[in-house]
Amino acid sequence: MPLRSLLLVVLLTQTVLAQTGTVPADRPRSRPPSALTGWADWEKGEELLKRIQVPPAPVLSAEEEAKTFKMAPGYRAELVACEPMVQCPIFFEFDPEGRIWVVEYQGYMRDVQGSGEGDPICRVVVLEDTDGDGKADKSTVFLDKLVMPRSFAFVKGGILLQEPPKLWFCEDKDGDLRCDNRTEVGTMGVGGNPQHTANGLRRGIDNWLHCADWPHRYQWKDGKLIDEPTLHRGQFGVSFDETGRFISCYENSAMHLDLIPAEAILRHPNLAKLAQRGGRGSFGVNVNVAKDAAECFPIRVTPAVTLGALELRDDGRLRTYTIVSGTCFYDGDQFPPEMHGNVFVPDSAGHLVGTLKLTKGIAPQATRFFPAEQELIASTDERFRPVNARVGPDGALYLADMYHGIIEHVIFIVPWLTKQIEQRKLYEGNDHGRIWRIVHERRAEGTERRVGMEKWSDGELVEALGHANGWQRNTAQRLLVEREEDIGDPNRFAEPLHRLHALWTLKGMGKLTKPLLQQAARDADPRVRAAAARLGAEISLTDEPDAGVRLQALLTPQPTGTLVGHLTRHEDDLSRIAAMTGLHGREMEALDLLLKHADWQKESAHRRETLRLLTQLIGMDDMHSEVVSRIERTTNWKREALIDGFLTTQPNDPRQIKPVTLSERPKFLDELAANREIAARERLQRLRMCLTWPGAENAVTSTRKQSLSDAAQKQIERGAAVYQTVCGLCHQPTGYGIPNVAPPLAESEWATGEPERLIRIALHGLYGEIEVNGQKWNLAMPGQGANPALDDAKLADVLSYVRNAWGNEASVIEAAQVALVREQTKTRKMPWTADTLMQVDVKGGSAIQADADGVLLLPASAAKTYGQKLAYRASLNVLAPWRIDTDVAEWLIQVPTDGEYEVLATLAADEASAGDAYVVEAENTSVKGVVKATGGYESFQEQSAGTIKLKAGVQSLLMRPEGALKQELADVRALRLRRK
Repeated sequence: MPLRSLLLVVLLTQTVLAQTGTVPADRPRSRPPSALTGWADWEKGEELLKRIQVPPAPVLSAEEEAKTFKMAPGYRAELVACEPMVQCPIFFEFDPEGRIWVVEYQGYMRDVQGSGEGDPICRVVVLEDTDGDGKADKSTVFLDKLVMPRSFAFVKGGILLQEPPKLWFCEDKDGDLRCDNRTEVGTMGVGGNPQHTANGLRRGIDNWLHCADWPHRYQWKDGKLIDEPTLHRGQFGVSFDETGRFISCYENSAMHLDLIPAEAILRHPNLAKLAQRGGRGSFGVNVNVAKDAAECFPIRVTPAVTLGALELRDDGRLRTYTIVSGTCFYDGDQFPPEMHGNVFVPDSAGHLVGTLKLTKGIAPQATRFFPAEQELIASTDERFRPVNARVGPDGALYLADMYHGIIEHVIFIVPWLTKQIEQRKLYEGNDHGRIWRIVHERRAEGTERRVGMEKWSDGELVEALGHANGWQRNTAQRLLVEREEDIGDPNRFAEPLHRLHALWTLKGMGKLTKPLLQQAARDADPRVRAAAARLGAEISLTDEPDAGVRLQALLTPQPTGTLVGHLTRHEDDLSRIAAMTGLHGREMEALDLLLKHADWQKESAHRRETLRLLTQLIGMDDMHSEVVSRIERTTNWKREALIDGFLTTQPNDPRQIKPVTLSERPKFLDELAANREIAARERLQRLRMCLTWPGAENAVTSTRKQSLSDAAQKQIERGAAVYQTVCGLCHQPTGYGIPNVAPPLAESEWATGEPERLIRIALHGLYGEIEVNGQKWNLAMPGQGANPALDDAKLADVLSYVRNAWGNEASVIEAAQVALVREQTKTRKMPWTADTLMQVDVKGGSAIQADADGVLLLPASAAKTYGQKLAYRASLNVLAPWRIDTDVAEWLIQVPTDGEYEVLATLAADEASAGDAYVVEAENTSVKGVVKATGGYESFQEQSAGTIKLKAGVQSLLMRPEGALKQELADVRALRLRRK
C-alpha cells in the first residue's frame, strides 16, 4: 500500500475511534421544517428535481477535484495541501515564517443528525513547505482533542485560540510547533450552534483583534487579555480594507462594511444602543454594500439548500449568494492591478468564489467584477466547499476548502435536504479537506525575501511597513508593536500606505506624539489625513476638501457650533451620525441652534431626521420636559419631527408612561387635531397619553360631542386601566391596532355598534374573515369570558372604554347587560365568526362527510386557518407553524348521528413541544388534548384527545391551542372522529 494511502487510513481510523457521537448540551433545538414553510419553496424545488439532472457526488481526490474547476481567464488553482495533512479546514493564518496554521472542524455534520459535534476530535495543525516547491510536505499537530474550535490569532508568546465558549492562550515553549501549555484567559462565543457563534480574531490596522457575531474586541498586552465591548456585527469571517475598515458577511449577504468605526459610535452610549437595536447597517456600521451585487453563477445544479427553489434559478442553480463565509479584501500584489481592492466571496453552497468591485467614496457600493456566468473559481464537484480566504505572503489568494458533503447544520435540516443527503450519500467522505492557492498566470513571482520575518531586524520590518503586499505590512506592524522599539518619524516615508502603517504602529506602541500626528494631518494623501483624524489629530472641517477626511474629523471632539455648521452644509446620513457621536450631553444645545438657524426653516429629509434623532437622544436621557417645551415653541414640520423623536422614547406599555406635567393645556393639540389622517390621529393619541396639566380632561374622551355623566366618566376611567392590561398589547394604547395582528378599535362600528354583539365577542372571541374600517382581516381573537380577572363589572368597564376612546362615542355598557349575555350563551364553547354574529346560516355543501363506518376524517388540507402564522403547508401536508396561541383551524363537517366521538389527532412534535395542550370544540361542546412527543417533527403519530359529544348536522369544528405554548404546538396532519 502506498505510504500516502497508509497514512490516510491510520489517520481516519484514529478519528473514528475518537468519536463517540455526542451532541453538545448547549445545541439549540432543531427547527421544525414547518417553521420555514411560507418562506421556503420546496414544492417548486420538487418540480425542479423532476426536470434537472442532479449528478452524483462521489468523494474525489484533490487531483480529481482540480479537474472540476472553471477558472477566470488568466488564473489557475494550485494545490497546497490535502488530506491526510489537513482535514475540514475552516480558518487559517500565515505565521511570519510563511507556515499555514489551520483550524480543523472534524466535528461538523458527520451525519444528518449532527452527532459527534460534542466530541473532542478537532485540531489545530501547522503546514510547512520545507522544500520550497509551493506545496506543503509537513503537517504538525499543534493542538488536538478540541471541540469545534473556530479561530485563533498570533500574539506575543503564542496564539489566542477560540474554542467556544473558551478563549485560550496557547504557548509553544520549545519551538517544536506543538502546544506545551494552554491557559483559559477569557470567553468568546457560545457552543452548540456553529452557524451562529463568534469567530474572527482578525487583527485590524488599529492593533485590535476584531470578531464577527460577537460584541467584543481584544488585545493581548503584557501577558494579559484586554476585553472591550463593541457593536455586534457580521456572521462569518472578518477582513479589512487597506485603511482598516471592518468587513464581514452573512450567509446570504456577501459584504458588510463599517463606514464609521464602531468605537466612534460607542462614544455616545445612547447612539450605540440605537445602532445595536437598529439591526444590520444602522448608523454607518455593518452596512450592506453588496445588496445590488448578490447574483452568483454556479456551474452545476445546487439544490442542496434549505430554502429550496426560493434560492434557485429555473435550471437548478443558485440565483444569489446563500452560504457566504470568510470574505477577503484583496490587498496583495500577485494579481493584476485591476484586482486590487476587490473582495472575494466564498460561497460553499454555490461551490464558487465570487468577486466584488467597490466604488470610491465614503459610502462605496459593490458591483460584480466579472461578467455573468463567470466567477474567479467555480466547481462541478458538490463537495468543493470554499469557506475562508486569505492573501498569502506571496500575494496570491489562498482558499480553505472544507471538502465536505453536508454543509447545512442539523438545526436547519429539513426533509427536502434529508432526502438529497441520502440519495447522494453526502454523509460519506468526512475528514477530507484542501488548501488551494489561486495565482495569476502572467504575473511574475516575487523574488524578494517575503517570509522569515520573525528574525528580521527592526529596520527591515520598518521597511516592510511599505511593502506592496498587505500581508507583509500587517505582519511587520504586529511584530514591531510587540517589540515596542520606536520606529521614528512616520511621515518620512515616500509611500502613503507606508506612512499610514507607521502611524498605527506607533499608536500600538503608545509612542505616537501630537506633533507627529499633526504633521500627518497635513499629509498630501487623504488616507493618511483620515487616519490622523481617527487617531485624534485636529483637522478643520471647513478647510478639508476630502469627504473621507471630514467624516473622520467629525468623529473627533468639535465645538457644537462647528457640528451644526457642518450639518447645515452637508446633508447626508453619515455626516449626521458622525456628528452625533460627539454630542452626548450637548444635544439640547445643538437642537436649539438648529431650530433657530436661518437655513433650517425649509424642510428636507435630512433636516427632519436630524431633529428627530436629536430629540430621541435627548429623551433617552429622560429630559422629556425640555423636549416638550421645544415642541410647544415650534411649528409645522419641525414640530412633527420633535414629536416623532419624543414618542420613540416613550414606553409601549401606557402603564409605564410618566406624563410630562405642563402648566396648561398646550394649544398645539388643537392644531394637531385638525389633521384627520390616520397616522396623524394616532400620533396625537399617543402624545396625549404622555402629557398632563392642571384640570386635564381624560385624554381618550376629550373629543366627545356629548358630555358624560360623572358615573359614566368614572366607569370609562376604570376601563382604561383594564384595557391597558388585557387589550392594549395587541389593539395598542392608541386603539389603532397592529397590522396583521389586531384590527383597529378606533372609529370601528364593531366597537360602537350593538352592545350585545360586542359583549358576545368579548366573552367568547372571534375568528375568521371580518371587515373593519374598510379593511379585510383574517384573525383569531381569544374570548375573555373565562378570565378570572374579568367579572361582569370589569368587562362592562373595559367595553365602555373601548366604545368611548379615541374619538369613539357610544353608550356605556352595564354589568347587568354582560351578565344577561353570559347567561344566554353559557353553553357556547366556540368563538364567533362574523357570519354567526350576524346570524347568517352556515351552508353545508362543502362539509366533510363520514365514511361507511361513520368515521369523519378531517385532513389538514381541508381546514381553514385563522390568525397570524398558521396555514396549510402543502409541501409537508400539515397545518403549521402553530406558534401563536390564538391561531385556529376550522373544519366544516356533516355529523351523521348524535353521539360521542373519539377525537384522534395525527401530529408530529418533539420533546420541547410535549405537554402543550389544545382544544377541539364545536358550538356547545369541547375536549382537551395534550401533545405527546413523537420523536421529532418528521415522525407522525395518531394520539387520542378524548371524547366529544356532537349533534347530527352541518357544523364547524375548531382546533386551537389551550394556554401559552412552550414552542410550536405540533405539526398537525389530520383529525379523525370515530363514533364510540
